[in-house]
Amino acid sequence: MAQKRNWLVNMFKPRAKKQKTFNESVTMVGYEPNFTSFGTVVNYSDIVLSALRKKQRFFGKLVPRHIRKEGRKVTVLNNSDIAKLLRDPNGYQTTYDFLTQAFFMREIFDNCYIYADYYVTNANEKKYTDMFVLLPADKPRVIDGENGKLLLAFTFDGYSDEIVFDYDEIIVWKNNHEDNQYIGGGRYGSNANKDLLDSLEAYHQIKQSIAEASKIGCTFDGIVKVNAYGGDLEKNKAIRDQFIADLRANKGGVGVLDNGSDYQQIQRQLKMADSATLAEIKQNIVIHTGVSIEMLMGKMTPQEKEAFYEDHIEPSAISLGQAMSKVFFSQWQTTHGDEVVLYHHKVQLMATSEIVSIIQTTISAGVFTLDEYREMLGYAPLPNGEGEQRPRGFNNLDGGTETPKETTEEI
Repeated sequence: MAQKRNWLVNMFKPRAKKQKTFNESVTMVGYEPNFTSFGTVVNYSDIVLSALRKKQRFFGKLVPRHIRKEGRKVTVLNNSDIAKLLRDPNGYQTTYDFLTQAFFMREIFDNCYIYADYYVTNANEKKYTDMFVLLPADKPRVIDGENGKLLLAFTFDGYSDEIVFDYDEIIVWKNNHEDNQYIGGGRYGSNANKDLLDSLEAYHQIKQSIAEASKIGCTFDGIVKVNAYGGDLEKNKAIRDQFIADLRANKGGVGVLDNGSDYQQIQRQLKMADSATLAEIKQNIVIHTGVSIEMLMGKMTPQEKEAFYEDHIEPSAISLGQAMSKVFFSQWQTTHGDEVVLYHHKVQLMATSEIVSIIQTTISAGVFTLDEYREMLGYAPLPNGEGEQRPRGFNNLDGGTETPKETTEEI
């Protein structure tokens, strides 16, 4: 534990000693990316990286909560140490920052490793204080520890020694769980990326070819044919020198010609690849990402948004909630219904007309509170708790109103 604490303090905690000069902040990544060519990593592609960031932004909208299920009743716990941790993961990141970075690491490396710092109370209970996404230099080693316990040994840039944790202390958020029993990823995903790399390399080469062809095509405006006697070298040299002088003087790219010269203009018609070939290569790329070109441009119907959420965001949200619950809660807490869930606002996936339709349909029955309706339309809550009331409409048989409980709902 001492080794881990010292490492954690050195890595994340601010320095207590004040420096007289300003130094660059040290992060866990010891290199600066500078990509001048496509390379051999699929995420160096603008299409693949844009698709990943699209998923990141959607995932960052989720709201993690600590809940407790008791029968049909669901209670949202707002004051537990876990709830506070989910609202404020650490001193450097918001919840949105934390979720988007965790999602990025999971997509890139098929695993996201999260460490939650804690202290032990006098009652021998863990109280969690901070939560960090680990950025290891390589995939950790899984080690058989004493008493049958599994250990994870990490290496980090700037540290010569391995940092060893108990496996059950690390939130291992897996992606594409294949032929590895303890962490995500495997041989199949790696081989599938090779096929994607072929498509990306072809797309990259076509773009470079078009760029080079455009440069060459713009270099020459025309060709000058000099009709002079073969033996009159002095006259040929004079015409050539005058043509070069006019080019250097920026006189339209055409030299001054006499009766002994002809000028033929070049018509630019650049066709390096037909549109069908480019479209086929792009389509092969986006198949791997699950995000279409139209979606990258923000052209998504409500049905496409909902399908995108259910296919990509919802499975990730369920798996992260379960991975967190496995570390945060004891077996006793789990059997009593404690878990972490990542809620989403369904109205985020709907068009404004659909939201208005829902409000018109439900407002007379008092299904939602005034603040919940205002939240659907993007407005702030009403002051003094007025928005906690439910509109009753034709259902107001007794003339009264109901004030819902803040943390409990029936399912």
